[in-house]
Amino acid sequence: MTRAERLRAPDPEICRAAIAELAERGRATPEELAALTDCLGAGRKVVERPAAEAFATLAARGAPVEDVLLAALASPLPRRRWGAAFALSLAGDPPAATLPVLLETLGADDGDLRWAAAGIVVRLHERTALVESLRALVASGNAAQRKMALYCLRDLGVRSPDAEAAAIRALADPDEGVRLAAMAALARLALDRGAAAAHLVGVLETASERVRRAAAAALGVLGERTPPVVAALEAAAASTDAALARAAGGALRGLSSR
Repeated sequence: MTRAERLRAPDPEICRAAIAELAERGRATPEELAALTDCLGAGRKVVERPAAEAFATLAARGAPVEDVLLAALASPLPRRRWGAAFALSLAGDPPAATLPVLLETLGADDGDLRWAAAGIVVRLHERTALVESLRALVASGNAAQRKMALYCLRDLGVRSPDAEAAAIRALADPDEGVRLAAMAALARLALDRGAAAAHLVGVLETASERVRRAAAAALGVLGERTPPVVAALEAAAASTDAALARAAGGALRGLSSR
């Protein structure tokens, strides 16, 4: 079997061995690059990740892989699109062309892929289009995308009226995971800290126990030490829900030390 044939073999161990050979060699024929691109969407992480890493190794040694990977961003296969974006991120600064694939992957069923995509998103340099795309995703994406877009806005430190408003609206999202992300984002991004505290107090006093715990923690991060905040946290600290009581107590201690 040729190396390209072994890269396309159904046995993942044969694929992995061929990938390792290609990376060690440091160069590849067009046929081998095409086969390595297929590996990016193999549907098995034990093949996909080594393939992405091999592309990065080839790029570091001067092999012409960028055009192949950019073309793969338009593949009809979601896993191959993601693999190409991931490989490009390993090879250097992720190009702007990866953004649509990254936004798509924020909504993937696989949590590992979602968080990996988020880690690449925050490395993108073109922030204007990125932030606008994330805010749009908070409004119109699926539940996973809405949640992950909020975490990305938080991690990017996007403190703007529009980002703040998006987080506040998401506090009423029908998906609990999105509501949790909204609180985490609001605590970091709030411009009107008093208004943000009022929203979080409202959640702390009315939501389910899990969401109340997150609201208590968010109030601690926000750091707005006002009588309504302290009163709400003191009430939560007396809860029979031990986890909520711990979260509220920790927030109170944090506020006292400021």
